[in-house]
Amino acid sequence: MYVTIARNYKEVPRVEFGFINLLRGPAALLVVYSHFVGQYLDWIHHTYWLKRWVDAVIVTPMAIVGQFGQLGVMVFFLISGFIISHVARSESQGRFAIRRFFRIYPAYWFVLAVVFVLWRVGLPVDATDFDAFRDWRNVAKLVTLTNYILAPQHVALGVAWTLQIELLFYALILLVTPLIRRAPIQAMLAELMLVTLCVATSRELDDNWFLLAANLTYLPYLLIGQVIYFYWAGGMSGRVAMAFGWMCYLVAVYGMWEIHTSFLNPGESRVLCLILALGIFAWALNFGNGWGTTWLARKMSDVSYSLYLIHGPIGLLIIAVLHHRIGYGNAALLALISVLALAFSIHYLVERPAIELGRRCSNLFRVSAWGVHKTGESR
Repeated sequence: MYVTIARNYKEVPRVEFGFINLLRGPAALLVVYSHFVGQYLDWIHHTYWLKRWVDAVIVTPMAIVGQFGQLGVMVFFLISGFIISHVARSESQGRFAIRRFFRIYPAYWFVLAVVFVLWRVGLPVDATDFDAFRDWRNVAKLVTLTNYILAPQHVALGVAWTLQIELLFYALILLVTPLIRRAPIQAMLAELMLVTLCVATSRELDDNWFLLAANLTYLPYLLIGQVIYFYWAGGMSGRVAMAFGWMCYLVAVYGMWEIHTSFLNPGESRVLCLILALGIFAWALNFGNGWGTTWLARKMSDVSYSLYLIHGPIGLLIIAVLHHRIGYGNAALLALISVLALAFSIHYLVERPAIELGRRCSNLFRVSAWGVHKTGESR
């Protein structure tokens, strides 16, 4: 089943993006693999047959960065750029902000509380800076997810840096929402100019500004997803979309030259991950829509966010505790089963009720996009 282009940009199609469902679960599992297999074994200087085989056949020949973790994150970034641009066309700015708030924060707060409890009882927690919980100002930054853009940085949840990127993208979307609805080309220009300006001035002000600019360097990856959406929705021609795709790439490279210089090293290249992620995304967009409507794809999509959040603190703890008692393979399998069960629980007990609450609160902002009509056509 092909996802065809909605040629009339004045209409916002009500369509189930099955290919998004298809991608979310595997993207989360790639991150889980990177931590449970790739990075954990590297940390303890051990190996395992699965890692040796995957490294020999895929990781080394294809120069996969971060043992698939960065690839999974890049797929998530493309997904967000695509789907959030679609959502912004049909929701008022107030409704958009409220729904994104309840989508991101409640599940994150729950897992953050789990990390805090583990720390208090003295259990090892992956990537946790203990000072993060010892000062109320640090806790406030953790709770608001501003700990990555306000110095000094304190990390309590290893994967939470990507949530900060998402929040910055949401803020950017809110700024240019009127342009996204009426003039996607101008919206892209405004977004790229803003990111470029922040990167160019990253060392001109204080540490907080530098940290903000460092996080903004990731936005071009999400903007590539937005370019794909604009092309799919009929807001850009193929040539214009290709031109903006290259512009996003150049802004991303500029951010590497100015801030993330290590990413210019082939062994740390985010561009190679981007190319592979784009190939996966394009295939799913054109051929995966039907597959994404299956029960398994939908369920894995539903729990992907909770799985992404909880797998580190709980899964790595299980592996670390049981590795020398039952063997690494058994410990990793038990950890995977456990975090999947926890992810389903968090989704149904925390994430899903929060999303529903967000929908109810957002009903105060029912205003539709200005001059943009919805259509019930299925594409």
